[in-house]
This record gives sequence, C-alpha cells and structure tokens, in this order.
Amino acid sequence: MTEAIRQAAQDILRICQPRKIILFAEKRTMATGKLKAFSLCVVVPDGTDCRHLRTQLHLALSADVPVNLSLYTAEEWDDLLEDETSYAAWIARKGQVIYEPKT
Repeated sequence: MTEAIRQAAQDILRICQPRKIILFAEKRTMATGKLKAFSLCVVVPDGTDCRHLRTQLHLALSADVPVNLSLYTAEEWDDLLEDETSYAAWIARKGQVIYEPKT
C-alpha cells in the first residue's frame, strides 16, 4: 500500500468513523508503475447521509492523484453482499480491507 493510499485512509478517518475501508482498484503507469489513481469503498454506519459524506470526503482527501469513492451504509453493504452479482460483492471479493476498527 502506497503512502497516498495510507494518507487517504487517514483523511477519511478524520471526517467519519467507517466500519470498513476497502482498497479495490489501483491504476498505475505502464512504464514506471507509478500510482495514477485508486478506488476506495467506505462502509459507514446506518443512517449516514452517503451523498453528503461523499462530498465531504472528496474535499478532505489530500491525495495528489484521483480517488474514486464508493460509499455504502452497513445495512446496504450487508444486503448487497447477499447478491454475488452486485458491485459491492465484487468489491468484497477483489478488494483489500485497509481499515477496520479494532473490537
């Protein structure tokens, strides 16, 4: 995991208390392998206004490359995981959890 991705996770944690952050895509240059963009999925507590929070998170991100954010409430996430053809289920299969609160 690159410093840009670690920093993005820290930026997200300054704004909200997610249940999970998943890195599910990285785009790199062919010649150098330098990170060009990445995608994160953020699972937030039920009742969170994801549309409003997505805007806040994009404004808070300090990454110097584009970051794509997918946000789901915990209930949406759990429901979508039951459908293996959903985008959320694909993220869960292919992604790497980079943050989960310690219980």
